[in-house]
Amino acid sequence: MRNLALISLLATASTVMGITPNITARPSHILTTAAYAQNPPNSDEVAKYAKAVLAMEPHRRAAAQEIRNAGGNPNIVCSSVFSGLPGGNIAQEYCSRAARIVESYGLTNRRFNEITRLAQGNAQVRGQIRSQMEQLCRQPEFSDACRR
Repeated sequence: MRNLALISLLATASTVMGITPNITARPSHILTTAAYAQNPPNSDEVAKYAKAVLAMEPHRRAAAQEIRNAGGNPNIVCSSVFSGLPGGNIAQEYCSRAARIVESYGLTNRRFNEITRLAQGNAQVRGQIRSQMEQLCRQPEFSDACRR
């Protein structure tokens, strides 16, 4: 059951942050070159990535619920434009917070997105992240994020 929750968290991170949590980026710079994006994360980056995803999760859940309550679509994609949408300001606040969380764990938003894309297409990277998240879910700091 815990494994399913971790897979869901990783999938959610891919959906939410797969494009970019850096809402200050211009749309023309959202995608990076394939060669740059193929740089596999080292173990330190995997740990930082997993911590950032888990730290974001309670905020994502809260924002999604608030957006639902406002009549909006709770599937937040941080590269989207939210103005005028029901719950758009909530989504924008969440994305700003998510970007700060990523940076607080020592990753740039660009690198976070690269790791997300790598994990989507590389089972080994996905496994490394999942393993790291399983370890982190045993720590009180991240236990709330690991509950469904």
